[in-house]
Amino acid sequence: MEGVIVIMAEQPNSSEKPTFPVETASHEPARHDLSSIRPDRPPPDPAGALVGIIKTHEKHRSIERVTALVKDAVGLIGGMARFIKPGQTVLIKPNQTVYYPAEDGCTTDPVVVGAVIRLAKEAGAKKVQVAESSGGFFNSIECMNITGMAAMAKREGAELVDLGRTKTINLPIPHGLVIKECPLPRELMEADVIIDCPKAKNHHVQPISGALKNWVGAVNAEWRQNNHGDPDMFGRFMDIMSVTRPHLVICDALIAGEGDGPIANLPHWCGCILASDDPVAMDVSICRLLGHDPSRLQFVPEAVKRGIGVAEPIRYAGVPIDHAKIDAWHGHRGFDYLPINFLVGEGVTLAGTVGHVKSVLDSMLRRGELQEVMWLRGTPTIMIGAIEDPHFEEHLKEGPYVVFDDAALPKYKNDPRVHFVSGHPVLRRAMPELQKGLGVKWPGKIAMKAQQWQFRFMHDTKYGSPVREAEAIAKPVLVAGVALAAALGAGAVLDRLVFGHSRTRPSTRPRLARRFAFHDSR
Repeated sequence: MEGVIVIMAEQPNSSEKPTFPVETASHEPARHDLSSIRPDRPPPDPAGALVGIIKTHEKHRSIERVTALVKDAVGLIGGMARFIKPGQTVLIKPNQTVYYPAEDGCTTDPVVVGAVIRLAKEAGAKKVQVAESSGGFFNSIECMNITGMAAMAKREGAELVDLGRTKTINLPIPHGLVIKECPLPRELMEADVIIDCPKAKNHHVQPISGALKNWVGAVNAEWRQNNHGDPDMFGRFMDIMSVTRPHLVICDALIAGEGDGPIANLPHWCGCILASDDPVAMDVSICRLLGHDPSRLQFVPEAVKRGIGVAEPIRYAGVPIDHAKIDAWHGHRGFDYLPINFLVGEGVTLAGTVGHVKSVLDSMLRRGELQEVMWLRGTPTIMIGAIEDPHFEEHLKEGPYVVFDDAALPKYKNDPRVHFVSGHPVLRRAMPELQKGLGVKWPGKIAMKAQQWQFRFMHDTKYGSPVREAEAIAKPVLVAGVALAAALGAGAVLDRLVFGHSRTRPSTRPRLARRFAFHDSR
């Protein structure tokens, strides 16, 4: 049965604020004195923004070829030396929100970041960091290990930083329109140069996930959990970018992500690298590149209000935007495409619980996992927010029933026959709780771990140093050897228990005894 779909405004977040390591700005060096916030960043050019575009039809992404593309794109806006001076610390912020690879159109390509590291070092950078605060419930460093970003960073001589768990600096935002202070990662504040490296891909909350949305992954993970998914999130994260504005934006649009983003994207070859010093102009350009309407972007107007950049006019250097753009599939509209009962009611939003549950279902559908659940457990029903289900009893018989969000009606969320997921909004718990509610928690965990191991092995051998590649190959061989030895040992124990002796040929025992005696005597 199809459910009635009504989406209303979300209620205020009632979750308790967590604690995490914070240091006050007054204890930091003078450059953190916010009487003049990051004065090294030039204001947006009122005459308009400049975006450089380079396009290739060669699809082999070697580090040498991609480095040349990135160098050419940055060269169109003044070259890397314009942004990086000798001895500086450079922080690169890619999109590593999930462990799916760049080839899926989901995450920033490690080869693009490897190229940026090389060019930063050529410009004289003393230290280069690759930093992320991944989405979901997994560790950012582990995520970068799986995608190959860690292998590439290590090979090119960069450090990894988990922005979600590192120490923070409690930073005032005097001109903030939504928040007036925020605990920001120390490395983000101490970097001399910040380079934003988004992926050109679709997103269900707004048309694309670009340079501005990438700043959702630039904060403490616990803080984000309690400050994300509500209508104010767009302005809140742009308040943060107003005091951490990137100096340079380099967009990976080699394999763009079309379809149901942000984690169920389909790959679409675009072959482009974009570069700009204006993150707002970059997002408008990514939107045009993928064939979307820029007027639907929700971060852009908030960023323009805060003077972060300009949406118009935009000048293009290199390949004209009309020659570079692709006809990317925009993805599904609504929820009717899902082969399950999906009921959305009042008190929840697409940016909050609805979008996070939808993303998990999109990913499961994209990778064939939802079909397997339906084969094993029947047709699930997912209820989010306050809505009536006139076929409730019937749906309970047809398959698992999962209710999300505190906004759900009491008669449904308190029914012992459903799996209720509390929270308002429900964000990073959406995936594990959905697996649990569908009755596939452990099969899901095992399948996820197997997939992660496969991706890590592939990327360590593809992007890693010779030592890392050898380690990647040796690990499964070692595991297989241990498993074989364990199996043989178990067999020997079983022989003794069943037959009372080992099946080793008696004639060999004296020889073995003499051999060991000989060695002992030496």
